[in-house]
Amino acid sequence: MDVECAAMTAEADQIAPEMRSLPGVPAYLRSVFDLGRRSLRPALPVLALLFLCRLGWGAYGALRDSSHPRGGNALVANAVDIASPLLFFVLIYAPFLALQEGLLRGHPLHFPGAIRRVLDTWVNLILSGIAQALVLVAPSALIWILGPRLLPGAVWEFLWNWLALALWAYVASLLVTFFFMIFATPAVVLDGEGPLHSLRTSYRLVSRNLWSAVGRLLAVAFLATVAYIVATIPSSILGAAGGTPPVKLAAVIWTSVAETLLIPFLVAAVVVLYRSLRPSSD
Repeated sequence: MDVECAAMTAEADQIAPEMRSLPGVPAYLRSVFDLGRRSLRPALPVLALLFLCRLGWGAYGALRDSSHPRGGNALVANAVDIASPLLFFVLIYAPFLALQEGLLRGHPLHFPGAIRRVLDTWVNLILSGIAQALVLVAPSALIWILGPRLLPGAVWEFLWNWLALALWAYVASLLVTFFFMIFATPAVVLDGEGPLHSLRTSYRLVSRNLWSAVGRLLAVAFLATVAYIVATIPSSILGAAGGTPPVKLAAVIWTSVAETLLIPFLVAAVVVLYRSLRPSSD
């Protein structure tokens, strides 16, 4: 009982306050930029691999004749579409969390060391990913399965006619749900929590610091969008210049570089905010 109470007290010390005093938006943005910049060098091999994967898939889509179906490659292409988010989640996003927290605390890791740290929690990490996917998908699945059976035909037809509005509402609900789960994976990887407990931790951290967290992440999202638009102007110019394969390939290369270089800064936005809301217990 003493051990359990001590653990509960430690958790309460980290999450119990109704609102934590976060660094100002300029200071937060500086921390995100500095952490993202410092993580570029130790993560260079995996960033290069990510760039090559993004380049290969982008080049395949750009150079493939769109007038012909995928044919025999459809199964492989669909498998890649499904597996890509999972592989990114396990091999890129989760190790980046460990790598950047080490840099943030002054204990730098190489990327292989970050991957080993993730492998120590791989069971909870996979279960957490499944739980997050279910939370996102389950409401829409229930609506589409039970809606026609529970609602009168005229009501369901009316809703179907307003499908575009319903889709916008659905997308908005997905974004809100995803935002409340944004700290679930850091809680698993960085603090060793279980999959369901991490969901509760994320909800508590976000709900008790809602507007301050929203404001800081929106600032990062806005700056990242502007930086991406500016960085991809050359690829847009190349795309408008003509449709020859070399031009298409050059545009894909440029876009792939921009997308790859943004990832460390987007992950840093999550790591800095998570550790500001929940300082490390050790």
